[in-house]
Order: sequence, then structure tokens, then C-alpha cells
Amino acid sequence: METQSPRSRSYRVVDDGDGARTVSEDGFAADGDLNERPLKTVVSEFLDQGKQLLRAELKLARTELRAEAKKATAGSGMLAAGAVVLLLGAMALVAFLVIALDAVLPLWASALIVTVLLLAVGAGVASAGAKRLKTIHAPTKTIQTLKEDGQWASTTMRSAKSQMHGHA
Repeated sequence: METQSPRSRSYRVVDDGDGARTVSEDGFAADGDLNERPLKTVVSEFLDQGKQLLRAELKLARTELRAEAKKATAGSGMLAAGAVVLLLGAMALVAFLVIALDAVLPLWASALIVTVLLLAVGAGVASAGAKRLKTIHAPTKTIQTLKEDGQWASTTMRSAKSQMHGHA
């Protein structure tokens, strides 16, 4: 993890009742010492930042899941349409083709040929729908940022605890 020089950090002035002091955006005092601030303040700010982070992660997850749901809807629609086409095709063509082939082949042979043809067409349409459904992925951005947030929270709390215990 990279450490920033004090010049590259952004700072703000905070007044917690004990007097105003300069604090970086990550919550550390300008000299990097958390010990100047009461533990209650550090923990409270940590929890507030955690809440904000959780809200942002939930928003990202919702966005990603909506996009994947749209893909699932399109794939499911194609799969259902394929099933309807198979049913209608089976009903209309079976009768026609069996009758047409009965003039050249025995009835059982004409029925078998028509059945195999319909199954092949139906399998092709269903396969196209299944391929579309396979393009749905887990919310990878959200998973990655949650891992990073967990590492940040762990490092921040560990740092705060060590500084509090080290100077107590």
C-alpha cells in the first residue's frame, strides 16, 4: 500500500471541542497521529465512513445486478419464444409432412423423419437461448471493491488500535 506524503494529501480543519486542528481526508491528524483524537471520535468516524462505504457498495451492486437481469430477461424471452415456435411448428408441420411423405414412404417412416427434423430445429433455438443466458456474470466490480473495502477497514482499525495502545 502506498503512503502519501503530507503534501499530496488533502486536509480539512476539524473542531471537536478541544480546539481546531488540521486533519487529512483519511481521518489522520496532519502529523499522522491518531492519538491526539479521542477513541470515541475515531471509532465514530470509522463507523460513519463504513456506513457510507456500504451504501456505495449496495448502489454499485444494484446497478450491476440490473444490467445482468436485463440480459437474463432477453435470454429467457428467446428461450420461451423458441419453445412456442417448437410447439406451433410441431403441430402444424407434423400433420402436413407426415401426410406428404406418406405418399412416398410408409406412414411410420414419414412420421419419424418429421419428428427428427422438428427436434433438430427446436434444439437449435433452445441452444441459442441457453448461450445468451450463459453471458450473465456475478457483480465482479462489487465483489472486488468489497474485498478492497474490507482490507481498508481492517488496516484502519489495526492502525488506530496500535496507535491507541502504543501511547496509552
